[in-house]
Amino acid sequence: MDIDIFKDILVPVIGGLGIFMLGLDFMANGIQALSVNRMRAFLAKAAGTPIKGVLAGTLITGLIQSSTAMSVMVVGLVNAGVIALRPAISVIMGANIGTTLGNGLIALPLGPLGLILAGVFSLVYCFANSEKMKNIALACMGFALIFYGLNLMTGGLRPLRNLPEVMALLQTLTADSYLNLLKCVFIAAGVTAMIHSSSATIGIVMGLGAAGILDWTTAVAFSLGADLGTTITSWMASLNLSKNAKRTAYAHISFNIIGVCITIPLFFVSMQVLEWAMQFFGGDPAIPVLVDGKETFPWCRSRSAFTRPSSTFSTHCCCSRSLACSSGFCRV
Repeated sequence: MDIDIFKDILVPVIGGLGIFMLGLDFMANGIQALSVNRMRAFLAKAAGTPIKGVLAGTLITGLIQSSTAMSVMVVGLVNAGVIALRPAISVIMGANIGTTLGNGLIALPLGPLGLILAGVFSLVYCFANSEKMKNIALACMGFALIFYGLNLMTGGLRPLRNLPEVMALLQTLTADSYLNLLKCVFIAAGVTAMIHSSSATIGIVMGLGAAGILDWTTAVAFSLGADLGTTITSWMASLNLSKNAKRTAYAHISFNIIGVCITIPLFFVSMQVLEWAMQFFGGDPAIPVLVDGKETFPWCRSRSAFTRPSSTFSTHCCCSRSLACSSGFCRV
């Protein structure tokens, strides 16, 4: 079968990535416009102790779906003297946990419905009279666009399996040794630093995995790199701020670096443990299965198990019950 690289690969992949990132931006902007002042007030009040700070950071980041926005907000609050340095560090720890909740949302089986839901909420946004309703519609529209963009991206990446040159190149990025693991981590960190979005990097990785191009071990390695690259934004935000604001950004960077450094020596042992655990949630994630006549891979939430290792050591490597990833989304 002849593959039109422009029509079959470039258009859906670039378009899908753009829609995916636009959806993330719409959802974050809508939610923040609805309650950003209340979130800041809640954060200033709740971050009194380390445990409360972690819980507050987890909750708010889970709502706004952006650890980058959360870390920048915390740096700004420290600079304004609203939050002290120590509570701010605990909030950032919570943000590192809360951002993994977004992967559970992305794993929902809403891919085919993404476009129609985005259309419905865009009409609500256009004809809504109140600012509150517009912000709700904007957040919901962004939520729907995330699924549609990832669905498009996965469909565009699938033909790459029929291109020997591409597959040969990707074989060099397999995390089958500690050296190659470090290579994958640094590549993902560089990509995330350039696009300022770890969620977008994870979206690309999920698309490659669901298309059968990237094995799940390598995908987890890329997710570790995404954790490193996402710290660049808070560092840039703190450049012209106070000393404590800079210390908060440095704490964010140090926290993620330490977490990745702890995980790397235990990486292959942990992968074996996760593969054993996956037997109770749908089988070996590296072996494709047939669902509705299509080849799929039963992994989609490996990031929740491996990212933020110094915050949490979760074993939720896949959705509950028996699952398979079809077009990048879990199917029950």
